[in-house]
Amino acid sequence: MISGSPVPVGPAGQLTTPEYSNWLALGHALTTVLCQGLRPFIKRGTESFYKKVTSRVATLSAGPCTCEHVPRRKPNQYHSSTCLWANILQTYHHGNKPNWKQSDPAKWMDPILGPWEIAKLFLPDLGGHVDSTSVEDMDITGILNLMYWCNIFTVSQALINEVRETRNTKWVHVPKPELKDDDKKIAFDAIENLLLDPQLARDPEAQNARQEIMTLKCVSDLQNVEAQVQAQFKDALVNEMTGIKSTLSKETRRNKKQRSQLEGRLHNMQKNLERLNDRMKSGVTFTGVVQNGVSHLWYCAIKLFGGIRRTRLFPWLVILLLCGCFTILDPRSYKDGKL
Repeated sequence: MISGSPVPVGPAGQLTTPEYSNWLALGHALTTVLCQGLRPFIKRGTESFYKKVTSRVATLSAGPCTCEHVPRRKPNQYHSSTCLWANILQTYHHGNKPNWKQSDPAKWMDPILGPWEIAKLFLPDLGGHVDSTSVEDMDITGILNLMYWCNIFTVSQALINEVRETRNTKWVHVPKPELKDDDKKIAFDAIENLLLDPQLARDPEAQNARQEIMTLKCVSDLQNVEAQVQAQFKDALVNEMTGIKSTLSKETRRNKKQRSQLEGRLHNMQKNLERLNDRMKSGVTFTGVVQNGVSHLWYCAIKLFGGIRRTRLFPWLVILLLCGCFTILDPRSYKDGKL
């Protein structure tokens, strides 16, 4: 039995855990592969939607929207009850509650800015991304919400919601950046099921993304995308923490239960953000992890094969290490916008 072996500890040890690799794989699948795979579909959908809306407005001989914000006006403080634009757009929202406050009606008739400006009506508060000007700026949260709330998209709401829950409960709102093997399978199955929806099954970009995601499901070495996933995770945490803090500031004592849940979620996010900042500042690289692995392999080999000369054993260890390094994603996966 081998004892006292110099196994990796601290951040370097965490980088080698299967649970952390699973979490990285899910983050990359959601924020990069799925996001890029759905953007062309969303872009075509928003442009088609825009043509449909403007055609209806033109049929009614309506000019541009000139509504002014009236804080005390009910039920819509942003548009009057006679606004044709607002009445038409509201019919395309599953909940009949477009997010009026973050869309500029002065841009609705602009053929370039109009499609995106109208799409923003179906998104949650953009927070730090209010300057987003096209579908290319959308993250996976925005894409899923747009498909879910805008009835121009006929993708199954149940499948969309499963992926939203996966993103929330298995990637962002987690006690630690870790994911067990069973949970990883459930998460990736939810993404694959969405991409097999009849509306996406015939979309080439979506199916290319599905192939990459199926590969990711089996990949264990994700160090090449770690920094990218960490940065996206940090953005997600900061944006959601800002939203939670804003909600908490408006909560009253009548909502103690909801307030307690939000405070618990905020605490988890703050702890994750601290861990993430520590990891990013530690400067631990894949090279360092490999060096730890080589050291551990060398120590074990010496213990097991004490009678073999080190000079003869070393080349075999190098070959073993190089073989292990080939379990990586296709390099094309890391190029933004190219699948």
